[in-house]
Amino acid sequence: MTGLRWPVRVLLPVVALVGVLAPGARGVLTPPDLVLIVVVGVALSAGPGPGAITGLLGGWLVDLAPPVAVPPGLSAPGYAAAGWVAGLAHRRSGHPWWWSVPVVAAAVLVTRAAPVLVDLASARPVAWGAIAWQVPATATIGPVLVAVVERLEAGLVRRRWA
Repeated sequence: MTGLRWPVRVLLPVVALVGVLAPGARGVLTPPDLVLIVVVGVALSAGPGPGAITGLLGGWLVDLAPPVAVPPGLSAPGYAAAGWVAGLAHRRSGHPWWWSVPVVAAAVLVTRAAPVLVDLASARPVAWGAIAWQVPATATIGPVLVAVVERLEAGLVRRRWA
């Protein structure tokens, strides 16, 4: 059995999106961006190309998920760019546990740049409070979940399922 890496990379953002939508349905206004954490985990373990493709897929999922807060199609390029940027931080020999904190924080800022620019250009109010909360929340939970995604990727390679 070979080639399970990409099906898992497709399934992980879907599971992460459900994890983001569930707190939102319970009244949490801005939950941590779990889809982005999956994108960063794939990018740190596999590099910029797979990170960008996973980011594009994750961005499309975020674009289609309710409630639609940004114009459709705006999240996908941002998530792809965040996956590519995070993939540039990929190290072949591994990285320390704290390495994913600044990478996740930078990825959150990259994904939030386009919606902020659209809001500023259209004279709509920018949700600065939500952004100010989401960046540290996602960067705080990032090291744990990024490590889970990286171990999953490594386990698929080790078992020769990738």
